[in-house]
Amino acid sequence: MSFSVKSCASQLSLCELPTAVSNNRTGNLAVGVPLQTTKKSKKFVGRNYPKSIGISGTYQKTQIQDLIDVLRDSSEKGSIREAKAVHGLVLKSNFEDKDLMVLFNHVAHVYSKCSEFKEACRLFDEMPHRNVFSWTVMIVGSTEHGLFFDGFKFFCEMLNHGIFPDKFACSAIIQSCIGLDSLELGKMVHAQIVTRGFGTHIFVSTSLLNMYAKLGSMEDSYRMFNNMTEHNQVSWNAMISGCTSNGLHLEAFNLFVRMKSGACTPNMYTIVSVSKAVGKLGVVNMGKEVQNCASELGIEDNVLVGTALIDMYSKCGSLDDARSVFDTNFINCGMNTPWNAMISGYSQSGRSQESLELYVQMCQNGIKRDLYTYCSVFNAIAASKHLQFVRVVHGMVLKCGRDLMVFSVNNAVADAYSKCGFLEDVRKVFNRMEERDIVSWTTLVTAYSQSSLGEEALATFCQMTEEGFAPNQFTFSSVLVSCASLCFLEYGRQVHGLLCKAGLDTEKCVESALIDMYAKCGSITEAEKVFDKISKPDIVSWTAIISGYAQHGLVEDALQHFSRMEQSGIKANAVTLLCVLFACSHGGMVEDGLFYFQQMEESYGVVPEMEHYACIVDLLGRVGRLGDAMEFIRQMPMEPDEMVWQTLLGACRVHGNVELGKIAARKILPIRPEYSATYVLLSNIYVETGSYEDGLSLRNVMKDQGVKKDPGYSWISVKGRVHKFYSGDQQHPQKNEIYVKLEELRDKAKATGYAPDLRYLLNNMD
Repeated sequence: MSFSVKSCASQLSLCELPTAVSNNRTGNLAVGVPLQTTKKSKKFVGRNYPKSIGISGTYQKTQIQDLIDVLRDSSEKGSIREAKAVHGLVLKSNFEDKDLMVLFNHVAHVYSKCSEFKEACRLFDEMPHRNVFSWTVMIVGSTEHGLFFDGFKFFCEMLNHGIFPDKFACSAIIQSCIGLDSLELGKMVHAQIVTRGFGTHIFVSTSLLNMYAKLGSMEDSYRMFNNMTEHNQVSWNAMISGCTSNGLHLEAFNLFVRMKSGACTPNMYTIVSVSKAVGKLGVVNMGKEVQNCASELGIEDNVLVGTALIDMYSKCGSLDDARSVFDTNFINCGMNTPWNAMISGYSQSGRSQESLELYVQMCQNGIKRDLYTYCSVFNAIAASKHLQFVRVVHGMVLKCGRDLMVFSVNNAVADAYSKCGFLEDVRKVFNRMEERDIVSWTTLVTAYSQSSLGEEALATFCQMTEEGFAPNQFTFSSVLVSCASLCFLEYGRQVHGLLCKAGLDTEKCVESALIDMYAKCGSITEAEKVFDKISKPDIVSWTAIISGYAQHGLVEDALQHFSRMEQSGIKANAVTLLCVLFACSHGGMVEDGLFYFQQMEESYGVVPEMEHYACIVDLLGRVGRLGDAMEFIRQMPMEPDEMVWQTLLGACRVHGNVELGKIAARKILPIRPEYSATYVLLSNIYVETGSYEDGLSLRNVMKDQGVKKDPGYSWISVKGRVHKFYSGDQQHPQKNEIYVKLEELRDKAKATGYAPDLRYLLNNMD
């Protein structure tokens, strides 16, 4: 098939065609091929085909219609065998040119519908005569097979042959423009349609407004809609769907209200589209109006409609309404889509237990689970940290075979294992993946980072980039967390440079991670620079910089930024207030800290959690108000955990309060008998107050219990390699040089008058 741009330029006003297809998007409006006859199709069972067909008048016309009916039936059933039989029969028979063209058109249509588009093209090229139906079949076939550029070429060549499009051909070429993602070509086709006199035809106009919506030009879509002399369900639905897909959610709902107010009766497609819009708006009352309309139409129990309503209510945060729709219409439904929607709704709303319970019920009812089911279930498992459930459900996935071994499921499994603390299982799942995407790598990097294995996280990040995967903002965020935990300032700066090159340095999650990394690596100045470049800091960014100032003891700066945050209209959350309390504690600002704690629930609507109570205990303990700290603990509305008592024990060591120290230790040991810090702190209290025998006795108890103190260590990074130094370490390959240097430093320290504090030597003996 030849094609010349110049030959059709005068007919289409086309200067040049695109040379590549981008974003092959197909429209929701189905393109139909016009019927050439209006006679009702017959159903044939056990057909016997004649060896040839005669050419006499009425008998031939009857035979032609029979063959057309056979071909239509083949198209509906997707049966290529019968189409090929008819094709062979037609080739052997002596039909008039006009009748031959009609039959070939239908044969080509069946070939295209049965995924034999190459056969359709071959037949088309061999046809001695063609009409607009012939060309429309090829345009539609090209579009349905993703060959949008070929569809446009067929249209241009049709014009080149002097055949003008009808409404069906116009609608077909509009779909090609959508597939080519070309607004420019779409407008050229629009001009051609107006020239041919189809601009006011409701079928073509609806296709045009749908095209403009799909190509993101809602202004043109609205113009088409408003200029239409009449509207039907399809045109209303196209506008509502277009507004929804372009983020004009309120406009979509308003169109729905106009439509059902008398302009036109909504149908299931209307409800599905407007439900998505209301879900994005998150307004429950709008959702009620949509559901009432569905009930009045008697379609609430339709699977598509009901699933859309469940999803809509879930996104509006009204899980009870979503469950009501589910229980009323789908509790005994054998299809999995309503179940998936309800399970997903619970999972995404943080109601993990209900999500898992519904999944169990789904299994008991024998309903087929698919990748959407398992992705939601694993997300629920990850959120609830249900240790046993993750292995059971993973086993179910493995039993389903390769059908579920896809990116989304594998990544969800790995994330669930990570959240449940099964790091080794995360690595196993990752290693068994036949293919990996950026989410797979990010999941592993994040798992290492959250498990305080920063070195492994950075090594995995390097391996990922070496294999050609481009990190996204979430990968970088986890890498920065690892840099912060290892205090790798230089590495963090390099990552910051990569972020700038990738254009991801303005992503919200990255900005806050950068601030936190620089602050924890000791460079509060660079943290300030990152923060100052943020045009509209969110709560996470504000919290990161406040935390950074607090860690560096810059209490006034921390509280000033907290005040600025409040003035900007951003309300503090639990984490922000914890950072403020931390700043007050480290700055000795007791009254300020107590004030903010008292205002938490009243002014900020935040119920204090265990961390906030521990911070107040630290606040009082640092300034020696141990009695007040103990009284504060007694008045807590919840049972104090070991973190609170450990904080008090630490304060008792600083201020030498043996009695309160004993009380705190007695509270901790039954909960965490293996925790060495409790023994060490209490032993140090005894030593500081002169009770060496008690200190030694506690040391013996520690040995009898098999509790060992984790050795302290420090580390540095040299040329990208981490060097750790433990007390008494004999494993480092350069240990001899290190101990020589230590001895040299010790001699220099003694020469300056330094005398080591040996009071705690008892507690550090093995």
